Amino acid sequence: MIQKLRRSTTLLSVTALTLGMVSTGLLASNAEASTSTPGVTAKTITIGASVPLSGVAASYAPVSAAANAVFKYVNAHGGVNGRTIKYIRLDDCYDLAAYGLGCTAGASTTTLSQNKVLVAQDHVFATVGSLGTAAEDSVLSYLKQNGVPQLFVASGSRDWNQPSIYPGTFGFQTSYVAESKIFARYINSHFAGQTVGFIGQNDDFGADGYMGLTDGGVSISSANDLSYNAADAISGSTSDIQQDVATLQANKAQVVVLDSVPGFTSGILTVAHMLGYSPQWIISSVGSDPTLVNNVGEAGAISLDYFPAPTNKSDPWVPWVRKVLLADKADFPTFTASSVLTGNEFYGAGYAVAFVEALKAEGKTVTRAGFLKSLKSTTFSTPAITPLKYSSSNHQGLLGGVIATVAPNGTSAPTLVVEPNTTVFTTTNTKSSPIKVSTKLAIALIPSWLK
Repeated sequence: MIQKLRRSTTLLSVTALTLGMVSTGLLASNAEASTSTPGVTAKTITIGASVPLSGVAASYAPVSAAANAVFKYVNAHGGVNGRTIKYIRLDDCYDLAAYGLGCTAGASTTTLSQNKVLVAQDHVFATVGSLGTAAEDSVLSYLKQNGVPQLFVASGSRDWNQPSIYPGTFGFQTSYVAESKIFARYINSHFAGQTVGFIGQNDDFGADGYMGLTDGGVSISSANDLSYNAADAISGSTSDIQQDVATLQANKAQVVVLDSVPGFTSGILTVAHMLGYSPQWIISSVGSDPTLVNNVGEAGAISLDYFPAPTNKSDPWVPWVRKVLLADKADFPTFTASSVLTGNEFYGAGYAVAFVEALKAEGKTVTRAGFLKSLKSTTFSTPAITPLKYSSSNHQGLLGGVIATVAPNGTSAPTLVVEPNTTVFTTTNTKSSPIKVSTKLAIALIPSWLK
């Protein structure tokens, strides 16, 4: 599944994307600078995001593009409480512009510098869907000091769930810890007694994932607890993963959990194939989206999903998201009625729907304090298949998902993740928090005003 972004760079395919946001930003600055609530006028609300639109992490660009498509669709159908939504996306190159790597924003561009543009020039009401753990950590204090809500951060880090310190910061996806606790339950139920290995990115992504496995009762020997250097994406080195895979093969690990981004997932699978090594792969939702991994060796791998399979004919959100993307020819010029919906697209559409629902609940008078209150009191109807509900103590967002399998696609690389059943697992980051099990997907109806 998709996209959940880390404390460092990723070995991803680079697609150079640029958006002309300068004129939009100037208009927003002139129109909204004098209002009592920044970004809000009688007819508009301006929000923004710092996201990688070019450079090494540009393959994550469809996340914010899908959100933008939702906002355009809502605007075309009358907006929210009489207001249209302006969504300004600034390219921060994953906070790695200084390394080059195909970044078109300029070497001096940082996530902080782009957020200063959003806040001081564009006067955004909030940032919505900004991406990356390290990138967004770098602006936590700046946004708090300026009273700007930091909403639906695209990352599974626990950093967004600190309501006592950062009351205006909210995550969206299931955390890395919670996901791995669910994997631990699955391993103990289906692979009891088998040797488990782990390869994780050497930052909070891998550390949190490993914590969840051990909190869930999975025993991994130190010899089988391995990591790759996330910075290797800059140099292109794959020496870490070659050594790690060979080690797990020599140690006869039968089940291998990967907390890896898509490019490294593909690299690990390729090395394993070359070595004739075929354990049961269990891959974090961050690095399992088959459209990004694009590796035939992923077939049969297990992952976690919190959005519907694109082939799920019983879920009304599948055709709705498809309709929204088809209508946005600017952001999705090559998307067709037969295109496979990806986790990236569901993710962006999911947080965009959550934003417009909270905005609608806020009513005609919009303030930052009122919006955050609405955010914590709204019961959302989103494309996610687990309930989205915030509170004073939970700013994480989604709390679980379903165990899913990457479907084979003949001799070519898989393109779909499918849920084999409807068992939903939810939990929190706390070690003592139990895993709750439901046998019914939380398929939410699309609100009539969104149709």
